[in-house]
Amino acid sequence: MIRLDPSFLTKPLAHRALHDVTRGRPENSRAAINAAIEAGYGIEIDVQLSSDGAAMVFHDYDLKRLAKDSGPIQQRSAKDLGRVILRGSDEGIPTLPEVLELVSGRVPLLIEVKDQDGIMGANVGRLERAVAHDIEGYEGPLGVMSFNPHSVQQMAIH
Repeated sequence: MIRLDPSFLTKPLAHRALHDVTRGRPENSRAAINAAIEAGYGIEIDVQLSSDGAAMVFHDYDLKRLAKDSGPIQQRSAKDLGRVILRGSDEGIPTLPEVLELVSGRVPLLIEVKDQDGIMGANVGRLERAVAHDIEGYEGPLGVMSFNPHSVQQMAIH
C-alpha cells in the first residue's frame, strides 16, 4: 500500500477547490483551483466520465445545477463538455489532464472518483481506467478516493 503524502495532513483541503460562485469561481473550476493554489490550500476535485471516456472534473451526474445546460454528463463528449459554461463564470468544464497541468504538484490534490451507476455497484471500470491513465507520471502529492468500494478496487488494479 502506498502511504498518503504527509502534505495532506498539514494543509487544509478546499472541497471542490476554493469555490465561490459570486466571485466567478464555481466548484471544480479552473478559477476555484487557482484560488486554492494562491491560498496555499490542498484541493479536492470530483471526476465524472464523458461519453468518449474522458475524466471530466465535475461533481454531479447531470449538468443542470452547475452549468448553463442540462442532461447527463455521461452523454456528452469531452470536447462538448469543454464548451458547456459553468454557472457564474465564462469557463467550460475542465478535463482531468487540464487540472493536473494547472496544479502541477504545487499543492496536494485529492481526486474523488464519483460512483458511476448510482447504486455503489460493481458496474465501474471505465472512469477508473481514465483516471489511472491521466495520473500516470504526475509529480506531486496526489490521492484518489471513492465512496464506491468497487471503484477503489479498480483504482488499485490500474
